Amino acid sequence: MTRIILLVLLAISSNIFSQNSNLFIPLDVLEAYENGTRTYDGTVSDSYWVNHTDYNIDVELFPDSGLLVGSAKIKYFNQSPDSLSNLVIRLYQNILKPGSIRDWNMPEKYLGKGIEVLSINVLGKTIDLNSKDVNVSGTNMTLNLPNKLYSNGEVELEIKWEFLFPERAIRMGNYEGDYFVGYWYPQISVYDDVYGWDVLQYSGTAEFYNDFNNYNINYKVPTDYVIWSTGDLQNFKTVFHSNIIERFEEAKKSDKTIRIITPEDYANNSVTINNDSGKNIWNFVANKVPDVAWAVSNNYNWDASSVEVEPGRRVLTAAVYPDSIEQNKNAAFYAHETIKYMSEVSPGIPYPWSHTTAFTNKKKGGGMEFPMIQNNGAPKSLGSSVGLIFHEIAHSYLPFYMGTNERRSAWMDEGWATFFPRAIVNKFDSTNKYQERRVASYEKVAGKTKDIPMIYPSYMMTHGESRNNFYNRPAIAYEELRHLLGDELFHRALREYMNRWHEKHPIGTDFFFTFNDVAGEDLSWFWNPWFFDLGYPDLALENVTVNENSATATVSMVGNLPTRIELTILFEDGETKVVSTSASQLKGRTKVDINFGISKKIKTVKLGSELIPDVNKENNLFEM
Repeated sequence: MTRIILLVLLAISSNIFSQNSNLFIPLDVLEAYENGTRTYDGTVSDSYWVNHTDYNIDVELFPDSGLLVGSAKIKYFNQSPDSLSNLVIRLYQNILKPGSIRDWNMPEKYLGKGIEVLSINVLGKTIDLNSKDVNVSGTNMTLNLPNKLYSNGEVELEIKWEFLFPERAIRMGNYEGDYFVGYWYPQISVYDDVYGWDVLQYSGTAEFYNDFNNYNINYKVPTDYVIWSTGDLQNFKTVFHSNIIERFEEAKKSDKTIRIITPEDYANNSVTINNDSGKNIWNFVANKVPDVAWAVSNNYNWDASSVEVEPGRRVLTAAVYPDSIEQNKNAAFYAHETIKYMSEVSPGIPYPWSHTTAFTNKKKGGGMEFPMIQNNGAPKSLGSSVGLIFHEIAHSYLPFYMGTNERRSAWMDEGWATFFPRAIVNKFDSTNKYQERRVASYEKVAGKTKDIPMIYPSYMMTHGESRNNFYNRPAIAYEELRHLLGDELFHRALREYMNRWHEKHPIGTDFFFTFNDVAGEDLSWFWNPWFFDLGYPDLALENVTVNENSATATVSMVGNLPTRIELTILFEDGETKVVSTSASQLKGRTKVDINFGISKKIKTVKLGSELIPDVNKENNLFEM
């Protein structure tokens, strides 16, 4: 009985503690907490729900012209408690139609028709595209349903569409006859417990917010082309020669890179199977993924190995690239090392899908993630190349494992994809100084006009703020949080957050409250300055006093963002000593004394390092 009472008291105190957190919750978000779909301790409520869609798609790409023609049978499942009178459907390629909102200027010569919807059929009834039941505005199409879609109901529709690959595409494209195809099909938007339908326009900067859906896709292309896609190929024997299949099966069991397709294979016509129609159909199936993308080429190399991510399950780690890109000839190996590190170390959750494929688009840099496949440039330096491959694969966890809303909170995925790569980049290129460059980039912006609090909606950050607020500032905040909690507790909290919200839609407060819950304390004193407030990190070394066998350094907060404190003591004889402590010393304080032992005369004491953000280093040195 005593034990039961104690457990009840602990549960009650935890709930009170969470509700007493000093974080601002917007009124529209607060409504979800009041309705019980979100909880103040970051756990998933029994009342929480998420919708999903089944897609059966037939699509043909004509590589010579760049025309894509598709048809889809779509079944949408309403798991919400609400009755829906319409569907919101995303038409991403309309970003390049005249009149659509874009986050950067695009010359008229690159604009076109976007996605042309050819027909829509709902529950067997053909919809007049010119009627009031269909409203296309920018990249969104609102479709009024003939009957309400009640809770726990489903609706079936068929859509046919086409679009011509634009000359200057965004996040996908025609790369001299080799294609990466993303944002390419009419996609049911997200209906969630906080905002209802996501009706934000796709304007270029903010990327994903998707449900977890099932896909069965038939891709039709000329017989000399190979397709790599999200999902698993179902008909190997009808599209590949036996030699390619044998190497693929070998790669699935090998820690070493296997050259599955080489230039010699293309020259010998021993890659794909020809037939009288001159076309092959490639059938891919993917379940519980937020999106699908695919790559098409008749000359790209295909390298792959595999890594065991948990007992009895291996993941294929592949790269596809033109033979002219020398730096990508080890890309499959770096993908292998990325999956191994993320599965075993950080975040320490086994990679969830069967494979990852890094496609190289021949550009100098930059990349774009999709589930199981990435559209990457080809940076010249080793560190940049490794970092790019790692960064884009890291998105497999956030947003693809987690379902975060990058349109509103890009820091919840881009920040993590920037945080994770450091160890692997440094392993292969010690000259890269990965984290030092992140810190330096943030310091240039911190506290200035473009340094907008991360909690503000991402779609507002379209004038250069995104690089700092999506990537560098959150990545540095996560690193400071790791030092604050310690590596073990930090990763335990991160894994708990990811396991709780896997295949769901966490928002910022779910992240904050989960970490509070696992850490057993209200971390609002850290969350508020780093994520909610205007400000900057700036510690100053005010004074150093020396006693017989000890010294005291007085450190003050000039800025309002707490960081760890690191002191480097230089003695008269040239020896150095480093003293460090986490940001917890600054909780509720603006000044702290750091005590340390000494056995010889001090020459100087220096505060900070290249790994700790500090906008003013002029106040970081004290000479004795």
